[in-house]
Amino acid sequence: MSTVAAHETYDFSTTPQLARLRAAVTARDGRVHVRTAAGAPLLQRALLHLFFGFLNGIRPIACIDGRYVHSLYVPPTPSTANRRVVEAFLRRTLLGQPTPMAVTIAVTDSCQCSCGHCSAGRGAMHGRATARPVQPALRRRTGGADVHRVAATQVQRPPLSTDELRRVIAESLDLGVGNVTFTGGEPLLRVDLEELIAGVDPERATVQVFTNGLLLDERRAAALKEAGLHAVHVSLDSPDPRRHDALRGAPGTFAAVRRAVAAARSAGLLVGLSTYATNRSVEHHELSRIARLAVDWDVHEVSVFDVIPTGRLLDSRSSLLTSLSHRRLLREAACLNRRLGGRPRVTTQTWTNSSRGVAWFIGCLAWNWQFHVNAYGEATPCDFTPLTFGNVRERPLDEIWRVAIAHPEWGRRRRACRMQSAWFRERYIDTIPRDASLPYPIGRLEA
Repeated sequence: MSTVAAHETYDFSTTPQLARLRAAVTARDGRVHVRTAAGAPLLQRALLHLFFGFLNGIRPIACIDGRYVHSLYVPPTPSTANRRVVEAFLRRTLLGQPTPMAVTIAVTDSCQCSCGHCSAGRGAMHGRATARPVQPALRRRTGGADVHRVAATQVQRPPLSTDELRRVIAESLDLGVGNVTFTGGEPLLRVDLEELIAGVDPERATVQVFTNGLLLDERRAAALKEAGLHAVHVSLDSPDPRRHDALRGAPGTFAAVRRAVAAARSAGLLVGLSTYATNRSVEHHELSRIARLAVDWDVHEVSVFDVIPTGRLLDSRSSLLTSLSHRRLLREAACLNRRLGGRPRVTTQTWTNSSRGVAWFIGCLAWNWQFHVNAYGEATPCDFTPLTFGNVRERPLDEIWRVAIAHPEWGRRRRACRMQSAWFRERYIDTIPRDASLPYPIGRLEA
């Protein structure tokens, strides 16, 4: 860990109720040191110390120019982007004003894989998404790979253009986000991805990309790093090569993951492995095997999402993790974090929704801490929720945001994932017409 101390003053005066709260934040000797001005209200100061106390409870996974990275999802501490995330936390927790920390933007619905669990595969309500061929130019750019669109929605419109995506990014930053994440489909299929990354002001937010790894070679990794990419998450569905390839529906994807991780590390990118937990994978302790690969590959973080009945699994409610699986996963992740000493860090959605410790403040992220914009401009609570609150081509994003947080359901904080809740699915998912394309307009459910 670097011995060079990074220092920044956090000023929250853009929020009038927090105008008296100022803090001197310093990263030094592996810890974040915080001094708050005495004139600020005690509760505000206490919550600020709680936030950084949580970070001090976990070891940094990287150090960039003297600033500590505790998670790929949190901008380095201290930094202006980090201050924006902290301010969003204070606004939501203290003032009851939902302010997004992050936005996920699907820049394409095209992909070379055909994953049975794909959350972007949102076609007709009760069937698999139709794989639609993409234009020949895209096929040429991928070396003739079998590329298709994973979603059969909004077929009457093209995906968002470069200019439209740049506007979505700008409007998201204006809302307060400190983290911009590009997803897909496969985002590396966008030839303008580097341009989009470069369009994110690094003083306001860090940028991440989720990828299957098939196109992430040393040349592309270097270009992404040069454009300003902060971190890349490479999907790994199983520690077993043959099973991973089978789940991805494309041979050679496990080998591509390993190559992609090596290329990203060589380029100086922060790297995460993204996986998902099923009852089967928890029973067989696959997370521990993935963590061993992460150590061998010099990965910074392993993200474990719960399998969620959405996209191609929308009707598969039986796939939900059981209470026993959640408990086992919590124990396994905690054990790994202790044994690995914080690098790689294992982060689970199960913990985020557990109400344990600081997780009590987090819970369901949808329309509270983050939101999602799909490849056609539909603004949804998250990339797992097949409900749209409006299209960014038709309404400004801040207007959609205000409507969403005024909704009686999304205007409140839920301590657990809505899409894993039986009552939520009965009210908002099961009532979607069976032949509807997704995401479905929330207004039609309540008309």
